Order: sequence, then structure tokens, then C-alpha cells
Amino acid sequence: MNQLTKQSSDSEIKAYFNAVLKLTKSSEQFPVNLEEVWPLVYSEKGKAVRSLQDNFIENEDYKVFAQNGKNSNGGRPINEYRLSVSCLEYFIVRKVRPVFEVYRKVFHKTTSFQLNPTDPSIVKAKIMVAKFAMNTLNMNDSSKLLLVKSIGDPLGLPLPNYTESVDQLLSPTELLSRMGNPISTREFNQKMIAAGLLEVKERPSSSGKTKTFKSLTKEGMKYGENQVNPSNPKETQPLYYVGMFEKLFDMVTMNRQIV
Repeated sequence: MNQLTKQSSDSEIKAYFNAVLKLTKSSEQFPVNLEEVWPLVYSEKGKAVRSLQDNFIENEDYKVFAQNGKNSNGGRPINEYRLSVSCLEYFIVRKVRPVFEVYRKVFHKTTSFQLNPTDPSIVKAKIMVAKFAMNTLNMNDSSKLLLVKSIGDPLGLPLPNYTESVDQLLSPTELLSRMGNPISTREFNQKMIAAGLLEVKERPSSSGKTKTFKSLTKEGMKYGENQVNPSNPKETQPLYYVGMFEKLFDMVTMNRQIV
């Protein structure tokens, strides 16, 4: 099959996924050649291989086939990496929104083939993504629970429906409004960043660009929690404990020592 790139059209991507679907129906466990899909996300094949090896399990999510003979570019023979469908989805497809939309139309809406949410390889991939999100986004317990339930509910695992919080959580905009808006939310965020309590994180957008969002640091989480943004689960939004906000406000606006 032809190699896909960021310049590939929707029809080319759809044709490729349909070919993969046919191989899957014939019980092919690793129907995807990494060589054909890595340019959709990565700038170099080496980066794709390292990410694959670091985040997925060989012989379960992907398989390496040693190629005999010489490399056409000289040097040692190049290994061939074959991916499972679930690995393709979480390793490549979900990182590029337009590609995922095409993938979803081929796989998720095909009545004769549906990914089983209880399949061990899919569960492992979801757990890996969940761990990455929890560690990277500094989620609060409620957001972590929602993520865990999305994995555990299809498996019938008993999980609680809520978590306890230290105090009521509200946005800085609402809390500043209750104080009479002494400064804007933007100014407050800048002071929080300067104090090392808030940081700016990045995520790729569906258009291939980079978007930023704010997240409380470990020190900042003494005064609030990072909740998954309802508008975008790839982001968190900082919420603050009502009972501690005025104290926090005084500290960051008067440059007092953070305690």
C-alpha cells in the first residue's frame, strides 16, 4: 500500500483504511506497516520508532520483522514494524483530528467490524493513554475518575460515582467577580505563573498547530485542582478552593511568601 503523508487527501486515507479493514477481516493481527503511516504525525521515522517502543508492547501492539538483504540506501537492513489496528488508532490516528474522522467513518461505523472495548490490547492502549494524561495534565481526582470509568465501565468493574473534594471549586473568573474584580483573570493568571503556581502547557490542535492551556503546578494544587476542560478533554482548567482564594490572591498580588 502507498505511504500516507500529511498531504494525503481524505480519499487516499480512506482507501488505505479500507484496505487495512479487509486485512483485519482476514484475521491479520498486524495489518499496518509503520512505513506507510508514520509521516502522518512524525517528522522522522526514527522518532516514530522510539515513541512506538517506549509506549507500546512488542508482540502485542506491534511486531518487528527483520528484513534480509541490504538497505537500498546502504548500511544495515531496516526492520519492518507492523502495527495492530488498536495500536494504529492510539499511536497515529487519534493525534490528527482530520485523519481520525476518516478512520472513524471506516472502522467505528462499520457494522461488520467494531473494536471491542474489552479487547486486552485496546484496554492496555487506553490505560497507557490514561496514565499519560493523568501525569501530564495534573488532573484532579474527579477527572481521573471519569477517565478510569471510561475504561472500567465496559468491563463491568465496580467504581465509585464521585470523589470528595477539599472544598467547593470555582473558576478564577467567578471568584474574582465575587471580590469585585480587583484585577482581571488574565492579570491573576500572570501573577500565578510568576509565583510558580500556574504553568502553560501545549497540545496539538486538529489543524496541526499548537494550542496552549493553563494548569496548576504541584505547588499550586495546594490552592485548587486541575479539572478536565468540558470543551476539550485534552486540556485541563484550573479551579480554586473557595475558602482559600482570598489568601491566595493576597499572596500573589502582594508578592508575599507562598506557604
